[in-house]
Amino acid sequence: MSYTSFPRQLLKDKDKTKEWCEQNLDAMAPYIAQHNNTLYINDRYKDIRNYQAYHGHFNPKDYEHVTDQYGTPFPARMTNYNIIAPKIDLLCAEELRRPLETQVSSTNKSAVQRKQDVKVGLVAESILADVKKQVNDVMGMPIAENTMGMEIPDDIETFMRYTYKEAIEETVEDGLNYLKERYSWKDLFRHGFRDLLVTGKVFYKTEVVNGDPVIRRVDPRNIAFDSSIESDYLDNAQWVVEQRWLGINQILDEYGEELTKEDVVELEKMRHVSSGDELAHYNSNMDWIQYDSSAGVKVRLVHGEWKSIREIKVKVSPNRYDETNPFRKLVSDSYKPRKGEIIESKFVDDIWEATKIGGRILVNCRRRPNQVRSVDDAGPTPLSYTGCIHNLSSGRVTSLVDVLKHIQMLYNVVMYHIELTLSRAGGKAVVYDVSQMPSNIGMDMQTVLYHIKNDGIIPINSRDEGGVETARFNQFQQVDFTLSNSVQQLMNLKLMLEQTAGQVCGISPQREGAVSQYEAVGNVQRTVLQSNLVTEGWFYQHSEVKKRAIEKACNLMKVCWADGKKAGYILGDGGFKMLSVFPDVAMNDYGIYISEGGKEDAIKQAITQLAQSALQSGGITMLDVIKVLKAETLTEAEHILENGIKEMQMQAQASQQAQAQAQQAAANESQAQREHEMQIKQMDVQGKVQAAEKINEGKIAVANIQADLEADIVDDKIRASFDKEAIQAEFKKEAEDEKQVKK
Repeated sequence: MSYTSFPRQLLKDKDKTKEWCEQNLDAMAPYIAQHNNTLYINDRYKDIRNYQAYHGHFNPKDYEHVTDQYGTPFPARMTNYNIIAPKIDLLCAEELRRPLETQVSSTNKSAVQRKQDVKVGLVAESILADVKKQVNDVMGMPIAENTMGMEIPDDIETFMRYTYKEAIEETVEDGLNYLKERYSWKDLFRHGFRDLLVTGKVFYKTEVVNGDPVIRRVDPRNIAFDSSIESDYLDNAQWVVEQRWLGINQILDEYGEELTKEDVVELEKMRHVSSGDELAHYNSNMDWIQYDSSAGVKVRLVHGEWKSIREIKVKVSPNRYDETNPFRKLVSDSYKPRKGEIIESKFVDDIWEATKIGGRILVNCRRRPNQVRSVDDAGPTPLSYTGCIHNLSSGRVTSLVDVLKHIQMLYNVVMYHIELTLSRAGGKAVVYDVSQMPSNIGMDMQTVLYHIKNDGIIPINSRDEGGVETARFNQFQQVDFTLSNSVQQLMNLKLMLEQTAGQVCGISPQREGAVSQYEAVGNVQRTVLQSNLVTEGWFYQHSEVKKRAIEKACNLMKVCWADGKKAGYILGDGGFKMLSVFPDVAMNDYGIYISEGGKEDAIKQAITQLAQSALQSGGITMLDVIKVLKAETLTEAEHILENGIKEMQMQAQASQQAQAQAQQAAANESQAQREHEMQIKQMDVQGKVQAAEKINEGKIAVANIQADLEADIVDDKIRASFDKEAIQAEFKKEAEDEKQVKK
């Protein structure tokens, strides 16, 4: 098939006919239909050979210089000992283990402005919080402390950057989680990553299937594209063409709505093609139909997309609020401007497509539906295909298989020579002089060998029947036919090639699990880390392609879920979740962030170790550690550990406060007890003093009483003494008077 040039693209829609679409498709199809030496990036033959090498298939003709040197085959078979597949499969397994965490952010101007408003509001609320509290205290009446409807974070900048999400962003993230589980993205991307390692190219197509945005892997062996792209990624390509080999029923299922009655009749004719003449009828310009007795008929389907040019009309209206920023709106070609309005012409990308089936049927010749454009800029729109080409800047696409397949050939040659050497080798043999065989006693060589093997005896006869010495006995010699030195040299060469293969692709034996028992743990970790650094470029490139494909699927939601979406899906851990998307999903543009698996996986492992250390020190609970171990992403593990530490710190702070309060209460109680005891002691002392005073007062009173009594006694005694003397004087006077009377 000859190469043709593209037709003109700046045409009116009415001039972009079915024939025009076919001309564009015919200009692209030859680049995928056959090997093209001038476009190395579209070298389909090389991609096929690389996949054959990965699967262990080889062409014996590549080894004829080794196996057929002298026209006669050697007693050995050339066999492929695959050293490529284990290394490719190891990296694919690591890709499968990497987290597929997607975070969505609205990127259009209005969404950015809304987030800025929220940030300003949080800052204002943070500043006014203390003022409002003081007002509440002074006025004695409640005043709303927070008008934002959310808790004011300690670090507003970090909160807005990593945590804050609009409701629509959370909805879109739920939509991506639905697509991830519904269409098995992990397995899809694993196969795509294998394409990148084997061919140096990986491609995905984002399309609408049954109302959902679906990402489909595209086989690099079945795609060609514009070679003028300036980067390693397919975004700047002007055209992409893909071929697929489908059965008749598959074509009817996929394109039934676009096929006419005549098209279906033609497909039925193709279904029954089997002979060479019939095949030649359809394959006159290129292979369109393949027939296999077991698989039946396969029909080539060629689908192409290309960027055309479209002239659009934009109405420019004055803005009375901002004269420097007038209103702009897309209008039809027939729109008549009103007073004050002007009409501007703008040329934008316009994606067209066409599909040819079996070289005879042409369908989907149209402007591609579901074209997604930016809310802020209606100009550019991407192709539905995305992908990357490794090391395109060097001019040659280089894959991991490309750097290994020559070592694979040498490895097969060495293994062939090992087999050849072993086929030539024998055991160790004894040189036996037949003249010394004791034939006179009926022994032959078979009998001698029997005694050697069973008795360990070598019978000889150094004399003939006449007693004449026939030969002098010499020690029997041993000959080594094992060729052990040659085999050992080949085995050393084999090990050297295995080490070389690991070095050129960056996969160390330690990374493959070959660790010596004498190796230190630190050395093993450093070796594995260095190996990861060498291969990280492959993971990074594929991560970028995944990001671009998911971003297209995310923005395609605006088209296919414009009226909303409700669906249930099963989570990876067996749980169930409902998806509910509202029509406002179409009002934003979305950007996607995908976690860097290698870097974040290493950080997650470090976080896990820190979590275990924190558990031992009492910083978090066992439940927090379990949550960290089950976390699928770094962000989730980080939040779990952060929240666990904060909770334990709050508990520790509360415990410290309670302990301090208890200590203060105990101190207060102790002080009160001491004061009480002091009061008791003071009261005791005072009581004792008062008692002593009372006793003293009693003693004094008693003393006074005694003194009074004693005084009274003395007075009585004195009075009694005076009375006695007076009585005695009285008696004496009376006696004297009586004496006088008697006289």
